[in-house]
Amino acid sequence: WYQRRVRELPHFSFNETLLKPMEDMLSLGLCDMDTQDQIVSCLCELTEANAREMKSGWKALFRSLRSVKVPLSNEEGTWTTPVFEVVSVVLERDDVYIFADAIIDCVMCLEKFICSGSVQQSKDTVYMDPRIEAHNARLAVQLGLPSLKYLSRIATMLSIMYGLEQRPFFAGSDRIKVPSVGLDGQSGGRALFDFLPYNDNSGLLKVWWIMIEGMCGTVLECHQQVQAQTMETVYSMLRALAIIPGPQFQILVMCHQLFPMLTSWVKRSSRFKWVHNENMESNFKHACGLAIELVSETITSLKRDRSRFDFDTEVAINSLLQHVMVLLNACVKQPLEGVARVGCSCIRHLLFTTGKQLGEHLNVVCRGLADACNASLEAVHLVLIPFTQPTRLDGGDNGLVRVYARKDTPSNIAQRLNTLTQQVFLNEKQYPQVEMLAKENLGGGGGGAGEHDKVEQYMRSYVIAWPADRLSNKPSRVPFSDLVIGLLAHSLLIQTINDLFVGDKHPTAKSQGGFSDLLSVLTPQTMSVLLDAVWDSYEVCIAFNQSPGLRYLIQKVGCLNDHTPGLVKQAQKSYITYINTILYLRINVKEQQGQDIVVNDKNYSHAGLSLESIDGSWEGILDTCLKEASCQLCAAYSLMYSTQGQSSILRHKPVVNNNKKKKDIPGEGTDTVQERFSVNDIDHWTSTVVSVLNMYNELSDEMFLLLLPAIFPATTELCVNVTDVRVRGVVKSILERVGHLKNIV
Repeated sequence: WYQRRVRELPHFSFNETLLKPMEDMLSLGLCDMDTQDQIVSCLCELTEANAREMKSGWKALFRSLRSVKVPLSNEEGTWTTPVFEVVSVVLERDDVYIFADAIIDCVMCLEKFICSGSVQQSKDTVYMDPRIEAHNARLAVQLGLPSLKYLSRIATMLSIMYGLEQRPFFAGSDRIKVPSVGLDGQSGGRALFDFLPYNDNSGLLKVWWIMIEGMCGTVLECHQQVQAQTMETVYSMLRALAIIPGPQFQILVMCHQLFPMLTSWVKRSSRFKWVHNENMESNFKHACGLAIELVSETITSLKRDRSRFDFDTEVAINSLLQHVMVLLNACVKQPLEGVARVGCSCIRHLLFTTGKQLGEHLNVVCRGLADACNASLEAVHLVLIPFTQPTRLDGGDNGLVRVYARKDTPSNIAQRLNTLTQQVFLNEKQYPQVEMLAKENLGGGGGGAGEHDKVEQYMRSYVIAWPADRLSNKPSRVPFSDLVIGLLAHSLLIQTINDLFVGDKHPTAKSQGGFSDLLSVLTPQTMSVLLDAVWDSYEVCIAFNQSPGLRYLIQKVGCLNDHTPGLVKQAQKSYITYINTILYLRINVKEQQGQDIVVNDKNYSHAGLSLESIDGSWEGILDTCLKEASCQLCAAYSLMYSTQGQSSILRHKPVVNNNKKKKDIPGEGTDTVQERFSVNDIDHWTSTVVSVLNMYNELSDEMFLLLLPAIFPATTELCVNVTDVRVRGVVKSILERVGHLKNIV
């Protein structure tokens, strides 16, 4: 009666004060369930009778509804009816003023409903009472799913109101703060919406902004039962933004809300690792896939309809790709196999599915690919810190490396990590033997004391640690899972680079019409960055292989039994990729006339070579890199072949500390072992050398003569110490060809 007779004046909040006692009773738990039901029914009737006069009362009303509590014994959803009747009053009455007064508080209330039943994940909440968990899941469905439908309707109504010539002012929109960043990521002291060409004095865009921002937050906080539906709703809203209000607003929302939300999700995964929550990992992979699909659709639309947009579409696409590559690089660095794989897959999808439409923006993706390659090797770089020299101690240069163990890994996770360890560190001949033994150990077999110890060894998670350097900010510990997953992701990324440059084509075959569509838009600088990433991969693998102490440490921590681990397989893969790419670019470089590399930076180097004294053209740089890479391989192989069996190593067994309690055993566990290059290592490098020389021999006579200054020194390096029949046969054929082409024989 009072509200109908006396309307609230502007800038006053009498109605909010009037409803504050009800809000306090619900939020502070001062009433029982019967009283709560009466309060909710009273609020529902009040809304239906006086919706137009509520004004500031909407705030207290929706805050009251957000505080409604549900008992565990309530299995029916009938109690939600009066709650959603209030929302229906706001949305179903054809009154834009009621909508404008109540929509911000209504949206916040609905987003709170979506998060109903969710529990903040922590170490104490990984395991929960099944009865409570069932109640939370039921509550999430009863409140979350209807709330998603209402929010979709609100988004539709906002798009309709955007087309009105005169829009009401949205109450509370003046208090919404937006970032001071533009499409290009630069701040300029202007609010985010100042970069938009849209004239919005009503606050509608701010309401839209805060609604999607809240929806992105609910994706992280909501219960798993409604997480997939929440993601679908968010992406449907983002797709609709491309039409109304327009793609510029859509890109701003994606760059400053969607991608930061997914990046936060990735960081959260690093804390809890989703070991006990496989559904969350599956939902994240689904969200990343939807994000990449949305990026592809947006870029295609901007490229197709560029003429009808009144903003710089090139800047928008560049900013979009930069933000998405930051997200994918964060995925690649995670110690979770599923997340790392989805990061690599999304980068590959951007290159080979959307790459043809990117044009020159493909350089942004390729530089992000190179950054991802370097990031995936971060754990290897760290673990090499205490092994700065080819040390013969598995405790590092000073014997201070320690291994900490915890019994916190489920059997399925331990078995999968052990399988990945074998794939990364062992070759094809070693892998089947270790895999069979690992399955027997994890299976639990006979049940004796020794068998139980083997099973426990596989069920541990390990951290390799060493004393921190006070002068360096680098970490002084590396979880073993980070090392394994990082190398797995790195292998996938190197394969992507190989497919980008060569693919299914033979590296020594000339392409019809020059480079492919993708390579034709890459700048020489971008190609050099990718080649640097591949060469760095080779050098890191060689550094690992030249540290016998580190290899022995990994052998024990990775439960690889008597098989010596190494990165020979990855080094071989990276080197072959590097040579394939150099040959392919060199053969087809004539199709790219006029695109010379201008070396202005004196510190710029490629593959460890200073380019100051090299011809700045593509031909000069590629020839020099090919010569140095070939000579380095052949010289190292010749030295390996001649010195095998001549080094003696003093090994110290690593001290494994269970439950993070230091337990030093001085004087124990040392044995002198005659260390030599394994037959498997030499076989791998023999096949690598033979493959490279065969590629040289398959070149056309014209290209063979052009590259002869790069090929001949490396070939003659193998004539001294190498006695392998396969290598000598290929060397003989190359020398005979040289003699024939030079009219010597």
